[in-house]
Amino acid sequence: MKSVYKRRFFLCGLLFFVCHSCFNDKADDCNVLNINEQALPCTVKCNNTINGDSGNILPIDIANQLYKHLNRFEGEQFNILTKMPENWAIECMLPSFSPDFAIWIVSNVGESAVKLLATLTTAENPMVIQALPIAYNIAIEKTNYIESEFWTADIDNSYNIIVTKKYERLYSIIEENTENKSVSVTKKDNYTIELNGKIAYQKPETFDADYLAIVQFADTAVVGMLDEDWVLNSMEIQEKIEPLGIFFVTATSDFDKVEIKNYHGETVDIVDISSFINRHNMGYLALKKGEKTLFIPYSAADVCLQKVENQFNMEILTENEE
Repeated sequence: MKSVYKRRFFLCGLLFFVCHSCFNDKADDCNVLNINEQALPCTVKCNNTINGDSGNILPIDIANQLYKHLNRFEGEQFNILTKMPENWAIECMLPSFSPDFAIWIVSNVGESAVKLLATLTTAENPMVIQALPIAYNIAIEKTNYIESEFWTADIDNSYNIIVTKKYERLYSIIEENTENKSVSVTKKDNYTIELNGKIAYQKPETFDADYLAIVQFADTAVVGMLDEDWVLNSMEIQEKIEPLGIFFVTATSDFDKVEIKNYHGETVDIVDISSFINRHNMGYLALKKGEKTLFIPYSAADVCLQKVENQFNMEILTENEE
């Protein structure tokens, strides 16, 4: 019975959109397209084109409501600001778990640059409940660098939405000794659809504790299996820093959410080191709250600790060890 109600509400909402999109045409001249239901879970990317004369073009009043919500979404904002498209179309629908609202994926018309997840009431005159940008694809070429931003989303069966947002500024390096100022940052924002149709932002957990930590990391997908030296280095570093209250972490995966734990096993922070992974396959990071993270190329334990001493302004190695 519940699925019957959902279909009725969906048909009402679809007829409303179609009527609006064809208000300047005769009804029998309107080409009504079938809007497919997207199965869950799904991944959303900007990689398709929607025809401008389709019957699923959003009417101007609905598009204006989308704009208002686009200025209010929580989470990581756009790094590259461009003028938002004026024409939007319904790309597909997601199966809704409530007869009170529909869930749409909306794309700009033409070469896709942005996609929105929108929830709309299923009343006689549908209204946008909330809208969220979930996919974005833009690249701009400058004189000596290329700036790009690419978002994609994963939506699971429980309507948990993870939007991965990658921003890059890549400089052309002509001389070998020229400093590489390239930037590559990847962040993830989490959302969920609530029973009232609202799209709720899941704020990341925050920690107030001051700490010093060393992260020994390796992207095993690139470097392969780690050898005995990796283990010996980690043991030697932890042995030297634990008495000083400096925390030690090894990371070989999930680089966007590396947990910093104290020696009681309690999480004191969760850090995103993915920007370093994009540039280095292995190495160390010296973390000190309120200061810039120090990257140290992968090396023997004593070499790492010598560089950490300057960052933390404390003596770790004895004179004999140096």
